[in-house]
Amino acid sequence: MATKQIAQGDLLFHAVHGVCRVDEIDRESSTSREVLSYALVPNNLNRMKVRFVVPLAEMKPSGFHTLISPKEAQGILDSLKDGDFTPNGEEPQAWELAKVIFTSSREDLGMKDARKRQVLERSARGLVGELAFVLKMTLKEMTTSVKKSLGDPSRISPALLAALTHASEG
Repeated sequence: MATKQIAQGDLLFHAVHGVCRVDEIDRESSTSREVLSYALVPNNLNRMKVRFVVPLAEMKPSGFHTLISPKEAQGILDSLKDGDFTPNGEEPQAWELAKVIFTSSREDLGMKDARKRQVLERSARGLVGELAFVLKMTLKEMTTSVKKSLGDPSRISPALLAALTHASEG
């Protein structure tokens, strides 16, 4: 996780669960040190009462991260054009998702490698969701922007086009 301090009410992002709000911060003291845990609640309105409790030490492996800035989101879209994925912000996870999408755009995964397709689906859903939220666009609008950044649609792999279609549907 970046060095940025997380506070109650902050928004975090997860590629599968989407935008989540920090509902509570639990400070549990043990004999040697204080352990922080964050109670995260999905930002979307659903009937399920879901809550994730993530210790600070497990934040990065859990996949939750602070939202990227609008400037960083635009940088990611620009990087999808030229293939330069040097993170220029504090959150490299969004850049890693973009790198997966860019790499997959030029290779045909076929139907054989289920694991690669699954990673591609998750990456597309995560990147489109975060960029759409940060840039205040719909999922369909963001999917169109991502496709436009990748260039000629006839050169984009069918597996990526399918993953982006699924991402645009939420």
